[in-house]
Amino acid sequence: MSNEVAVFENKYMAVMANIALLEKQVKEMQEQQKALKAKLEGAMDEHGIKSIDNEYLKITRVAASTSKSIDLKKLQEKEPKLYGELLEDYPKVSNRKAYVQIKVK
Repeated sequence: MSNEVAVFENKYMAVMANIALLEKQVKEMQEQQKALKAKLEGAMDEHGIKSIDNEYLKITRVAASTSKSIDLKKLQEKEPKLYGELLEDYPKVSNRKAYVQIKVK
Protein backbone atom coordinates (compact mmCIF):
# COMPACT_ATOMS: atom_id res chain seq x y z
CA MET A 1 0.00 0.00 0.00
CA SER A 2 1.42 3.37 -0.97
CA ASN A 3 2.09 5.95 1.71
CA GLU A 4 -0.52 8.29 0.19
CA VAL A 5 -3.23 5.60 0.42
CA ALA A 6 -2.24 4.79 4.01
CA VAL A 7 -2.44 8.45 5.01
CA PHE A 8 -5.80 8.81 3.28
CA GLU A 9 -7.13 5.65 4.92
CA ASN A 10 -6.00 6.77 8.38
CA LYS A 11 -7.53 10.21 7.92
CA TYR A 12 -10.89 8.92 6.66
CA MET A 13 -11.22 5.60 8.54
CA ALA A 14 -14.06 6.96 10.70
CA VAL A 15 -15.96 8.05 7.58
CA MET A 16 -15.49 4.62 6.00
CA ALA A 17 -16.63 2.89 9.21
CA ASN A 18 -19.76 5.08 9.31
CA ILE A 19 -20.54 4.27 5.68
CA ALA A 20 -20.15 0.55 6.37
CA LEU A 21 -22.48 0.79 9.37
CA LEU A 22 -25.08 2.78 7.44
CA GLU A 23 -24.94 0.37 4.49
CA LYS A 24 -25.65 -2.55 6.84
CA GLN A 25 -28.53 -0.63 8.46
CA VAL A 26 -29.96 0.23 5.04
CA LYS A 27 -29.81 -3.44 4.03
CA GLU A 28 -31.57 -4.50 7.23
CA MET A 29 -34.24 -1.83 6.75
CA GLN A 30 -34.77 -2.86 3.13
CA GLU A 31 -35.30 -6.46 4.27
CA GLN A 32 -37.83 -5.27 6.86
CA GLN A 33 -39.54 -3.12 4.22
CA LYS A 34 -39.72 -6.07 1.85
CA ALA A 35 -41.33 -8.25 4.54
CA LEU A 36 -43.87 -5.54 5.43
CA LYS A 37 -44.75 -4.97 1.78
CA ALA A 38 -45.26 -8.71 1.31
CA LYS A 39 -47.55 -8.74 4.36
CA LEU A 40 -49.59 -5.83 2.97
CA GLU A 41 -49.72 -7.43 -0.46
CA GLY A 42 -51.06 -10.66 1.00
CA ALA A 43 -53.63 -8.82 3.10
CA MET A 44 -54.76 -6.75 0.11
CA ASP A 45 -55.17 -9.92 -1.96
CA GLU A 46 -57.07 -11.60 0.86
CA HIS A 47 -59.48 -8.69 1.17
CA GLY A 48 -59.74 -7.92 -2.54
CA ILE A 49 -58.34 -4.40 -2.13
CA LYS A 50 -56.63 -2.89 -5.18
CA SER A 51 -55.62 0.50 -3.77
CA ILE A 52 -55.49 2.50 -0.57
CA ASP A 53 -54.83 6.22 -0.14
CA ASN A 54 -54.57 7.47 3.44
CA GLU A 55 -52.60 10.01 5.46
CA TYR A 56 -49.51 7.76 5.47
CA LEU A 57 -49.34 6.05 2.11
CA LYS A 58 -50.85 5.61 -1.30
CA ILE A 59 -50.67 1.91 -2.15
CA THR A 60 -51.66 0.39 -5.46
CA ARG A 61 -51.68 -3.36 -5.99
CA VAL A 62 -50.15 -4.01 -9.41
CA ALA A 63 -51.02 -7.41 -10.87
CA ALA A 64 -48.36 -9.72 -12.25
CA SER A 65 -47.66 -9.34 -15.95
CA THR A 66 -45.40 -10.61 -18.69
CA SER A 67 -43.35 -8.59 -21.12
CA LYS A 68 -41.18 -9.42 -24.11
CA SER A 69 -37.91 -7.85 -25.10
CA ILE A 70 -34.89 -8.69 -27.20
CA ASP A 71 -32.06 -10.62 -25.54
CA LEU A 72 -29.19 -8.56 -26.90
CA LYS A 73 -26.48 -10.93 -25.63
CA LYS A 74 -28.00 -13.86 -27.51
CA LEU A 75 -28.51 -11.70 -30.59
CA GLN A 76 -24.86 -10.67 -30.45
CA GLU A 77 -23.75 -14.31 -30.06
CA LYS A 78 -25.97 -15.80 -32.78
CA GLU A 79 -26.18 -12.89 -35.23
CA PRO A 80 -23.04 -10.77 -34.73
CA LYS A 81 -23.36 -9.08 -38.14
CA LEU A 82 -27.00 -8.11 -37.58
CA TYR A 83 -26.17 -6.96 -34.05
CA GLY A 84 -23.37 -4.76 -35.40
CA GLU A 85 -25.63 -3.28 -38.09
CA LEU A 86 -28.39 -2.53 -35.59
CA LEU A 87 -25.92 -0.99 -33.15
CA GLU A 88 -24.56 1.19 -35.94
CA ASP A 89 -28.04 2.26 -37.13
CA TYR A 90 -29.64 2.69 -33.70
CA PRO A 91 -26.95 3.64 -31.22
CA LYS A 92 -27.95 4.70 -27.74
CA VAL A 93 -25.35 6.69 -25.87
CA SER A 94 -25.74 7.04 -22.12
CA ASN A 95 -23.60 9.40 -20.09
CA ARG A 96 -22.98 8.36 -16.51
CA LYS A 97 -21.64 10.71 -13.89
CA ALA A 98 -18.67 9.71 -11.79
CA TYR A 99 -19.36 8.10 -8.43
CA VAL A 100 -17.76 6.12 -5.65
CA GLN A 101 -18.63 2.43 -5.49
CA ILE A 102 -18.57 0.94 -2.01
CA LYS A 103 -18.95 -2.72 -1.04
CA VAL A 104 -19.39 -3.58 2.62
CA LYS A 105 -17.59 -6.73 3.77
